[in-house]
Amino acid sequence: MPGLTGTELVRKLRADPSTESIPIILISARAGQEAAVAGLDAGSDDYLVKPFAAPELLARVRTHVQLALKRREWISELQAANRELDAFTHSVAHDLRAPLRGINGMAELLFESKLEQLDSEGQRYLRFVHEAGTRMSQLIEDLLKLARTTRGELIRQTLDLSKLVHQVIRPLRESAPDRQVEFVIPDGIRVDADPRLLRAALENLLSNAWKFTGKQAAARIEFGIDGEQRGPVYFIRDNGAGFDMTYAGKLFGVFQRVHAASEFEGTGVGLATVQRIIARHGGRIWAKSAVNEGATFFFTLAPQAP
Repeated sequence: MPGLTGTELVRKLRADPSTESIPIILISARAGQEAAVAGLDAGSDDYLVKPFAAPELLARVRTHVQLALKRREWISELQAANRELDAFTHSVAHDLRAPLRGINGMAELLFESKLEQLDSEGQRYLRFVHEAGTRMSQLIEDLLKLARTTRGELIRQTLDLSKLVHQVIRPLRESAPDRQVEFVIPDGIRVDADPRLLRAALENLLSNAWKFTGKQAAARIEFGIDGEQRGPVYFIRDNGAGFDMTYAGKLFGVFQRVHAASEFEGTGVGLATVQRIIARHGGRIWAKSAVNEGATFFFTLAPQAP
């Protein structure tokens, strides 16, 4: 292979969607643990040192072909299960939306035309019905957003992340123009990512920072790159309510909350959506916080394959 080493070839095959799942056995005269580890790290399934016995090679080929066929079978079954789950999600959401619209609509009509005719207990019941219907509607929308993050092709392009953050915070400012919030956003931070999905992730993270700094007289929300980490690690930091790190393991689970609904509203789906978006980009997300000392969410994004 003039101009191309075996490990370089493996990396190219793994980077191409049409060849990424082909079983690969590297055969080399280079012996030793380091050579084998380098070959496996590049993405090969096995490593064989010359000279080798033909029966051994054939046995390994048969094993890896069988494993590849089994993986394809599992992938096919998983894709079918995901399609069924998507269909079920949309069906349930559609079937729930219609009656909820009716409940919320009637509750609003009663608020507008009949509220004064109800005693205090009747008014309390009506408010409870209206608020419960509104929470359920929001929960359905959040679940649909969560489902959409796992569907569709990931279309990565170069984004001005700083500009995108400014775009996301604009409606937050407009929603509460009297709030005094200091935003720190350095210019020129760029990244290769899917613009639709990354915007959804930032909307969740920044709206959380906005929400949890709501009780701060001098709120501060910062976006940037953590210079103490290896490679680009992005962060969103606030000086809000924070949380007990004992419960950090619950952060990215669906319906998991670290604050009571009576303190801060929410459905417990937003961070699960963020985690899936970051994972689709080959990255990871984690957080550091303390009660009443704010929170910082860190995330990475794997570079786009060449």
